[in-house]
Amino acid sequence: MAIRSRIAAVLILALTGLTVLFLHTPEEKKASAAAGPSGVDVHFAQMMVTHHEQAVRMSRGLLAKGEVPERIRLIAEFIVHDQQREIDETNAWLSAWDQPAVAGPADGGHGMLTEAQLADLDRAKLPEAGPLYLRLMIEHHQGAITMSRSLLDGGKSNPYLHSLAKHVINEQSGEIDAMRALLADKSNPPQS
Repeated sequence: MAIRSRIAAVLILALTGLTVLFLHTPEEKKASAAAGPSGVDVHFAQMMVTHHEQAVRMSRGLLAKGEVPERIRLIAEFIVHDQQREIDETNAWLSAWDQPAVAGPADGGHGMLTEAQLADLDRAKLPEAGPLYLRLMIEHHQGAITMSRSLLDGGKSNPYLHSLAKHVINEQSGEIDAMRALLADKSNPPQS
């Protein structure tokens, strides 16, 4: 009896899936795909490129200082690699939709750090530069998470951007936890 119930459930699910699949005509599917991204989608993509560029700039600047403590160096190297990849992918997405890659200057806006904060980091010497980098990157990541949640809370978005926003939230939340743990670990400071 249980096997018959399972088979019936599978058949109902399969028929439901086929019904949903064929609800839209090929013309409706093409029109939906050709509609392109919304203005909100484009704005989010452009701002995320600008935002990521700032994180890459901060990380490269810290790494250029020399003997950065290993655990902080590993975070900075990961941010350079991961966010540069996302910049390249998002710029390719914008280009595919004939949209410009940059939305304009973003000093202090949209979760960005100000030029004054960046200058403080640039001037900081080791070992103080490491903890300052962590504090500023936490603030920076919180801005990206807020931007991403706003996109997701706003309703339907482009599938690529929806996936990017979820990735930013998950990845950068984990990085914030790691950076906070490094800042809180007074008994075992990061070593070079």
